[in-house]
Amino acid sequence: YPDLGDGYKFEAGDGNSLAIVNFENTVMVGTEILDYSFDSTFIIVSQRPWDVPNVPGIEGMTYDKRNVAFENSKFVQYWIINKKEKGEYSLDTLTKLAKYSNVYGPFQKQEYIQKREELGIPKELKLKE
Repeated sequence: YPDLGDGYKFEAGDGNSLAIVNFENTVMVGTEILDYSFDSTFIIVSQRPWDVPNVPGIEGMTYDKRNVAFENSKFVQYWIINKKEKGEYSLDTLTKLAKYSNVYGPFQKQEYIQKREELGIPKELKLKE
């Protein structure tokens, strides 16, 4: 897998799935990445999380049932990493999730498109539909 630049790289998760980590090997975007693209400033990612948010009760399912739900899901979320921005770490007290100020997402498609425009991401940088 390519080096994503500025210390960002892929790391194999469980099975064949990949995550994106920073220079400290901290996961920036979790596994189940569908597509990605990058340039000298940005990394853009489409992902289907293992805990597919649009499947009710997925957390309580057996592995096999969960895998079927995951495989059948069309849910996609998007992430943007700005490699040139210093990533300030913080803990989201509501969700108890670690957040980095230079990692934007997860977004639904419309929010992602808006954020791309806000950040001035070049049109050439795109993900497969």
